[in-house]
Amino acid sequence: MTRAHMHRRPGMMLVELLLVVAIIALVAGAYYGLGRDRGEGDNGEGARTTPGQAIEAAKKAECANNLSQLRMLIQSEMTVESDYPRKLNAENGGALTHCPVSGKPYQYDPRTGRVWCTTPGHENL
Repeated sequence: MTRAHMHRRPGMMLVELLLVVAIIALVAGAYYGLGRDRGEGDNGEGARTTPGQAIEAAKKAECANNLSQLRMLIQSEMTVESDYPRKLNAENGGALTHCPVSGKPYQYDPRTGRVWCTTPGHENL
């Protein structure tokens, strides 16, 4: 290497770094749709980007899994105590008592042992 190639202007490295960060941010913003689209969630359309749709599908699967585990917990309680639990709470349901999408608590009917989610789109889980 010649001496001219080794000597660079001191501010050039910072400008290059900022340029790379800006390009990565633009690409990531375009890919992920810069978060939630305007109006999304209000009209029930859901995510419009592929990664957003994948994230929603994963959270819906997590909700379905939570409900399945709660139903197994309720059935085991029924087997042991011969009665459904009076209510679902942190003691008997742990962190499974709320929908991971909306954060709303699951609804529970202690007379029938039925548990369900009130988040739109999760009614049939």
